[in-house]
Amino acid sequence: EEDWFYRDLYHAGNQIFMGVEAVNFQGKPVYAMSYYGTHKGTTDEEIDRILREALLANWEIARIWKNIEWKKDNYKYECRPDFEGSIEEFAGIEKLFRQEKEIYRFFYAGGLIR
Repeated sequence: EEDWFYRDLYHAGNQIFMGVEAVNFQGKPVYAMSYYGTHKGTTDEEIDRILREALLANWEIARIWKNIEWKKDNYKYECRPDFEGSIEEFAGIEKLFRQEKEIYRFFYAGGLIR
């Protein structure tokens, strides 16, 4: 456990957020992902609740390998990678809709650092 270090440099305001996640192993960078997103017309709590459920339901493939469409009640989550990537290199966009109206958009790109 002491060998691993995770940091998320996160900045938010006016329903816009951006940041970078990084993972170090034994003091050396091994993974990073940058991101930018918006969630206009909704609250942080609503996005967190629905997004968390969608990501947990699809944790093995979300944001990396495959297109995802997940629905629950009036919500729809979509994740569209730019290509069939892997943990080595990936990029894409995810969106959240409430009653067919987009309420969240998230761009991401990252991968392993060797």
